[in-house]
Amino acid sequence: MSWLGAARFLLTLFAALYPASSVHAGVDVERALEAFHSTCLAHGPDFDRTAAAAGRLRLTPVSYDAFSNLSPIANVNEAKTWTTAADDTMPKGAIVGVTKAKLDGKAVQTCTVAMTDVDHESFLKSFFTRTDAEKIDEKRDGLQISRLYILIAGGREQFVNFKFPASPSADGLMVASSIADD
Repeated sequence: MSWLGAARFLLTLFAALYPASSVHAGVDVERALEAFHSTCLAHGPDFDRTAAAAGRLRLTPVSYDAFSNLSPIANVNEAKTWTTAADDTMPKGAIVGVTKAKLDGKAVQTCTVAMTDVDHESFLKSFFTRTDAEKIDEKRDGLQISRLYILIAGGREQFVNFKFPASPSADGLMVASSIADD
């Protein structure tokens, strides 16, 4: 199953478990970007900080196996994943995941926020307005687009990976990940 298929399945499952009109009405782009920024970019990916915040915010833990196709790195040593309820900081049903991993022999940490019903073009425009990110790679496979950026945020060099459907008519699944040295 592709990452897109797995993500749709997982997010559909959460939408069914937590039905609300906001799941189908579209997610406010600025709220979605703020969720990614405050969770993953502002201080860089931080496994322990995010895990502690998830406890304080009462996020619902989920199996990493369900999230593994959304992770930006395959060689994961440790992972924690949660789903969110609607509140002032997170769109309902968003999935938040953090990992400790190895990338080219270096210890890294990642932080990912996956959200449905997000207009990815508007999300990207707002992202560029807010950051000094520089695009360094793009991959297309007909179904999805994956873009990799580099930026300095929270005093750290970070790689940011966005995955979204290639078709503008596809649902607004947005997977936003940050990767930084441990």
